[in-house]
Amino acid sequence: MDEYLQYDRQKTDSSDKTKLNVDPSDPATIPQFVDSMPIPYVARGYNRYYSMKEEKLYYHIYMWEAKHQFHKLFPYTTVWGYNGTYPGPTIEVPKDVPVKVKWENKLPMKHLLPVDHTLHGAMDTPDVRTVVHLHGADVASDSDGHPEAWFTNDNQYIGPKYTRDVYEYTNHQAGATLWYHDHAIGITRLNVYAGLAGFYLIRDFLEARLNLPSGAYEIPMMIQDKSFNKDGSLFYPDNSTPPVENPIPSTPGFFLGNTIVVNGKVWPYLEVEPRKYRFRILNASNLRPYELKLSNGEVFHQIGTDQGFMHHPADINSFILEPAERIDLIIDFSKYKGQEILLQNIAQGP
Repeated sequence: MDEYLQYDRQKTDSSDKTKLNVDPSDPATIPQFVDSMPIPYVARGYNRYYSMKEEKLYYHIYMWEAKHQFHKLFPYTTVWGYNGTYPGPTIEVPKDVPVKVKWENKLPMKHLLPVDHTLHGAMDTPDVRTVVHLHGADVASDSDGHPEAWFTNDNQYIGPKYTRDVYEYTNHQAGATLWYHDHAIGITRLNVYAGLAGFYLIRDFLEARLNLPSGAYEIPMMIQDKSFNKDGSLFYPDNSTPPVENPIPSTPGFFLGNTIVVNGKVWPYLEVEPRKYRFRILNASNLRPYELKLSNGEVFHQIGTDQGFMHHPADINSFILEPAERIDLIIDFSKYKGQEILLQNIAQGP
């Protein structure tokens, strides 16, 4: 660990890559805390008239294959992203203000990862199918991202439940941390793992009155576990048991990545000021739960859960976050100027 802490974040070049012998497939060789944690950009919607009486905020978001660098000592990795970014852009909307979103598939027809054609919905359908589910939203069924409402590139093929290409979200619910992700039947785990996930934040007047940390002091954090091949490409097993070579068909009973990624970077760091910050943390892993705590024993001031604010804040020393769960909390760094604090996963598991 000393080698990692002494590593100069500002002087990374190809010679460093050779010196450290970084192998993306072996977490023990990957220096930690050398990349600054990025913050997903906020998508811009625009007003669009649907009729002389109807004007709604409208988003047009594409699904593209793109190159992404998970670590400054990794080669670029092929991922799938909303608007070509991983994580996808954050959508911020006011409560009770409806928005329309056109999700457009521009992905290739061949999947990045091994597709198991023995699974329900994957046997006689195209390998690459997408449909977007807004997780936690109160929404009509035709905009909910039904697993069989999938569509391929340019809607060349569509699933049996496909009825509309522009979704409507009423946002008629309390301010909360939601997230959107792929939901296609038989390959949801693959598409989310490939990068199809992003934040969706509903804001309301209660939030505005609470004087919470905002702007640069409000940090969304998407946590996922991943594994990589030696060339930096994403690894996903054909099968985990029995450990035979290239078994086909395959349905791994479970898969836990050996590397933790936050907002698209492997073990990043975040420089903070000695003041309060708000963190919206999402577990976007397929299977892995986390139990998170701070290395210096500082408490988390929890203010919200999946569906919005709690009636009263609660001080907690650690918390468990299962896949798809979100938590909204405050951390006060005012007493720790110049110190280094680790956000640790103490969950019992691999």
